Amino acid sequence: MKAPWATTVLIALSLSIGMTGSAAGQSAAGDSPLLTRTTLVNDFGVELGGHSLIYSFSYQRMVSPLVGLEASVAGLGSGSTSGDGGSALVLGSVGGRLYFVRKNASPFATAGIVFANASTDSGPFSSNSSSSSYGYTGLGFEFRSPSGFVIRAALYGLIHSGDYIIWPGLTVGYAF
Repeated sequence: MKAPWATTVLIALSLSIGMTGSAAGQSAAGDSPLLTRTTLVNDFGVELGGHSLIYSFSYQRMVSPLVGLEASVAGLGSGSTSGDGGSALVLGSVGGRLYFVRKNASPFATAGIVFANASTDSGPFSSNSSSSSYGYTGLGFEFRSPSGFVIRAALYGLIHSGDYIIWPGLTVGYAF
């Protein structure tokens, strides 16, 4: 499945711009005090699957009722108890999320970049490390309760060197 990453990003942005027209037309007077993205603007969560493949710890900050900025980190590693070998993979990401509806339950579009660093110190790969990055776009749905509970599900397109895969993610978290 080869597709230029730019085409995938343009399709996602076109969909988000088209769908946001109705959401952006809603007046601020329609925001109730129970709209949790305006009262609970921070959230911390654990995502299973998702753009970091296996899991990640994420933080999101709402910069407006419809736009959030996100950063996340994940790591995998192994080592020996004698200290003579091991390997590690560390993933960090930054991205944004655009919500389509000014309510506590809303579909969203997301996009960003993931930075990966892998290193090993065992066997024939002694002191070897490598870094790379890949982009992601996705569509999903979030529910954020007035008590702070957040659940978010998404399908991501992970894009690297013109190739892509579709990968699911499920986040459970707390907004404050």
